[in-house]
Amino acid sequence: NYDLRNTFNIEKSLLLFSGFYPRRDKKNNCLYTFSALFHTCVLYAQLLSMLIQLILERDDLSKVSETLHYFVTHVTFLYKLKNFTSRGKNLLNIEDTLTLPVFYGFSFDQLRQLKREMDDCKTVGKVFRVTCVGAVALYGMVPFLDKNKSMSLPLPGWIPDKVIGKYYHATFLFQMTAVTMTAYVNSTIDILTWMLMTVGSAQFNILKENLKNIDYRSEGNDNQSKIIERNFNQCVKHHKAIVEFVYKIEYTFSNGIFLQFFASVIVICATGFLMIIVPIPSVQFGLLATYFICMMCQVAMYCWYGHIVMTTSDQIGRFVYMSNWYESDLPIRKNLTIFLERTKKPVILTAGKFVALSLTTLTAILRSSYSYFAVLRRLYNDS
Repeated sequence: NYDLRNTFNIEKSLLLFSGFYPRRDKKNNCLYTFSALFHTCVLYAQLLSMLIQLILERDDLSKVSETLHYFVTHVTFLYKLKNFTSRGKNLLNIEDTLTLPVFYGFSFDQLRQLKREMDDCKTVGKVFRVTCVGAVALYGMVPFLDKNKSMSLPLPGWIPDKVIGKYYHATFLFQMTAVTMTAYVNSTIDILTWMLMTVGSAQFNILKENLKNIDYRSEGNDNQSKIIERNFNQCVKHHKAIVEFVYKIEYTFSNGIFLQFFASVIVICATGFLMIIVPIPSVQFGLLATYFICMMCQVAMYCWYGHIVMTTSDQIGRFVYMSNWYESDLPIRKNLTIFLERTKKPVILTAGKFVALSLTTLTAILRSSYSYFAVLRRLYNDS
């Protein structure tokens, strides 16, 4: 009765509410379209405001850094959203893939292990979402708790002084709506991707156990030989289905992840720079620290779950050798040889077909961020 599609029900519901998840039916089509249009207008209006701010304050390094660290995040999110909506129909194909019989029929112990892996991913997603909620709350609290930011707006951006003076609360509400939309839609796309990656790695773990548990002793019994061949062929089909499933995930999210990695270098650098400028016992510092944690968690989880997919797929051949394959018949050994040659190539998720999602990539991102941070700090001290 376990349905793999239910593992990301929450993320699917949130994206349906915002009007960005593809649908099979056309019920409540007007509300769906209105929600998507409303979200899009608010998000692009905030983007335009920050772009004007960057142009007008281009000579002030501290203001440029303050605007840039959120501007880059916002641009990256909008690109991820555009990529998600343009390739979103592939999600329906992914859902159909998760209904294939080859992904089911596992033992109770394997089901328990799969549920444990999915629950761990859900826990990580909840922690990440709570951190995002904390960042949004701090954005709204800064103008009221920080004396230096009195009657200021939560987000950087250009808005005419007359509008702020006369319609401050309306402007404040607009910006809080924009940052809330950015946080919950962006985090939901991230968590959805992590959940799908976890499904892939969990299926690889199930496949490893199935390959390990095949008993290749036929003892000259034709019926037993057919059973062995059927079990092995089932594992081959399972492996092929998992590989196709993972590559569908890559096709759907790869381009957005690539820009996310590129932007993370800038955002982590700019946020770290701002943290050394603002006084430590302040609400502003708490906001920057929370925002920094969100950005670090976002890029780290992509690399972590991508790394797990790569390592679990790379271990397939090792588990074949843990069985009694040496007792198999000659036809089975020929098929085993071909299968083992295929498993020598691990399944690697990439960002934009350029960068592998792995812990090595995470290290490179952090190293680059620190290098740019050191340069920016020196320029600030010199000025």
